[in-house]
Amino acid sequence: MLFYTKEDVVDLNNFEGQFYMPNALFNTMQYKLVRLEVKWAYVACLNALLDHPLYDEAGNAHVLDTDESIAEILKELAHKKVDQAKVDGYIDELENYELIERKGREVYLKKIVNIF
Repeated sequence: MLFYTKEDVVDLNNFEGQFYMPNALFNTMQYKLVRLEVKWAYVACLNALLDHPLYDEAGNAHVLDTDESIAEILKELAHKKVDQAKVDGYIDELENYELIERKGREVYLKKIVNIF
């Protein structure tokens, strides 16, 4: 899997809508076993990344796992109370499903693609 890059961030920010959600995450078999709350957490991390991305020297975009907007976006998506402890748990699950990669506090989201 590949990480989102500067070019991806520019392209995705042209999306018309409140939140960008990769269709393959919700509509394909390869992500069927991922809990819905974890999928929402991915969307929250992705949209936080799109709102204020950070970049490494290779041009890969990332977000910090302490970014408060992740919890705010997730609260809006899931319609329930979300605190940093919940976000931390979801990020752990995202890492277990190999949807993200962490490097210290930096969270790199892997591109969601349909492989079937």
